Amino acid sequence: MEYEDFKGFVAAFKEPVYRRILDYISINDPKFSEIMRCYVDRKGQYRRPSYLLLWTLLYGGNVDDAVLPAAVQQASEDAILMHDDILDQNELRRGGKSAHVLYGTEHAIVGGDALIDVVWKMAFDASAAIGKRGNAYLNKVYDIMLMTNYGQYLDVKLGKEVEIDKFDEESYYKSIHMKSAYYSVYGPMQCGAIVAGHTDEDTMRRISKYGTYAGYAFQIRDDVLDCSSTEEVLGKSIGNDVKEGTKTLILLHAVHNADSATLSELKRIYAKRPKQKSREEIGFVIDKFRELGSIKHAETVSENFAKKAIFEFDALEKSIPESALKGIARESLGHAAKRNR
Repeated sequence: MEYEDFKGFVAAFKEPVYRRILDYISINDPKFSEIMRCYVDRKGQYRRPSYLLLWTLLYGGNVDDAVLPAAVQQASEDAILMHDDILDQNELRRGGKSAHVLYGTEHAIVGGDALIDVVWKMAFDASAAIGKRGNAYLNKVYDIMLMTNYGQYLDVKLGKEVEIDKFDEESYYKSIHMKSAYYSVYGPMQCGAIVAGHTDEDTMRRISKYGTYAGYAFQIRDDVLDCSSTEEVLGKSIGNDVKEGTKTLILLHAVHNADSATLSELKRIYAKRPKQKSREEIGFVIDKFRELGSIKHAETVSENFAKKAIFEFDALEKSIPESALKGIARESLGHAAKRNR
């Protein structure tokens, strides 16, 4: 099958991956199934499962072996987001009300937990289906899931316990490495390589090298969109990083470039609890980000990371012959810094 670009590749596999997830949601209770399927049925961008599928093909694997592992990747995202939206008090997700807004916090937590149960059943079945490389695949899924939760812990800790003029780039990158770069980008790529039969440490190292840069580009772009997009385009709440006190590269740049009066006001707003921050205060912060060039700075950093990812990909994957598929893989790395959703 030929694919025009990364967007076309994602579209080609979206429905098969979605249908595979539904095969595993078989609770005989329509309401509980509805809760579990809240984000599943809205679908997502399907970038994470697409990285897995693309890297399976890139490493010479069988795409049929990769559909269930890809479904694992997507279903885990759907479950984690149900919990994340509670932690972050997001009221919108994928163009609709968040699960906890629709069904209540308790039901959303349980629904997310149940979907995680489904994820592990899918992962065990996927590992059994790919034979001797199944154990390596299952261990990789476990590590991705564990490190994602660790990254979320670091993110919450940084947001709640560290004042805005006391955090640094090292803390920021450590947090986004775990919660975004590994989970969103190079973890799925590594899973794809494993499905294709490449379980060696050298392959994992190469993928993590360029995948980390693409993951940084992805997360920084996410921070930018939170300050510059709209709810209609993004499909979720805007300004949530400011509301929640999330430490971002944008904030770090603003803190280092603000005058004393602006810094004092930023500190006052960020010291408030999320529900205490008014729309006007959140708007003030985003306006300052724009005036100080902090959003533009983050855009540039994201683009530079994407360029580094492509450079390292070309340097480290020379043994893979040039093809349309390799071109799509290369494009997918740059896509992280250009996406609008």
